[in-house]
Amino acid sequence: MIIIITLSVVLLSCAPMRGDPLEVEPFQEPKTTLLLQILKRLDEIDQRISVVERKIHGNQQIVVSTITKQLGGISDKLESINKTLRQNVGTYYESCVEAPEMMSDVYMIRPPASSVAPFKAYCEQRYQQGGWMVLMRRYDGSLNFTRSWADYRDGFGDVAGEHWIGLERMHRITTSDYYELLVTLKDFDGVIKTARYNEFEVANEANGYRLNLGTFVDGKAKDSLRVSDGSMFSTYDRDNDLHAGSCAAFYASGWWYRNCMNANLNGLYRQHDPNNATMNWFGFNDDLQGLKEATMMIRVVSN
Repeated sequence: MIIIITLSVVLLSCAPMRGDPLEVEPFQEPKTTLLLQILKRLDEIDQRISVVERKIHGNQQIVVSTITKQLGGISDKLESINKTLRQNVGTYYESCVEAPEMMSDVYMIRPPASSVAPFKAYCEQRYQQGGWMVLMRRYDGSLNFTRSWADYRDGFGDVAGEHWIGLERMHRITTSDYYELLVTLKDFDGVIKTARYNEFEVANEANGYRLNLGTFVDGKAKDSLRVSDGSMFSTYDRDNDLHAGSCAAFYASGWWYRNCMNANLNGLYRQHDPNNATMNWFGFNDDLQGLKEATMMIRVVSN
């Protein structure tokens, strides 16, 4: 009996009393508090880093924008200086191939083997490796192409805009060297197509500025100029075509008409015309609907 009571007392003395806290590891609560403080501090640091990154990104954009503007200004100044030098120093180029690369502009051209006097021409230096001399260009209908023989012979318009460089000049240029022809076209829907020929030559006035056209090389606009190959040029006051009437008078423009044509880039600037007297190229859409833009360019062919 005494032994049982003693064991009970011992067991009761070892058991935790109700309401007494359980024993915990030393520093358990301080560790938790320290961890929370560290996490909070890391979060603050992360937020500060984000702010700094945003500032750096913003500064980079400002710097890039500033540099871009400065470079643009320098480029404009260089181009202006280049124009001034060409105009005032008297720089001549044998062809547009010799003109500055990637700088499409008006240049003074003096073909070496030609009897033509130096003249201004627009050189297209960005399209298909550049070196193209523009013979005619239309894009807004601001220039009237219903012209006389004398006008088409001597040329008209501004070479920096819509113009016709002149048949006499075409003759003297294309008979001094070997030239290829590129025709670029755009319709009123913005579709662009081209036609390229490996040879383009214009005879003298005594031969009616007859067209000598080489082989069609490529282009989705197709070979619509073929009908004009071997034809003399005609205007409303100089009828050289094979038609019983006057193609030039009927279509209100000068061109290399035969009987009459499948292309007429000097036609009236309108999308539709009951007589098809438009600026057209049949192979563009297999019709004679008017086009929005047209350019004829030649480039000297390297030997």
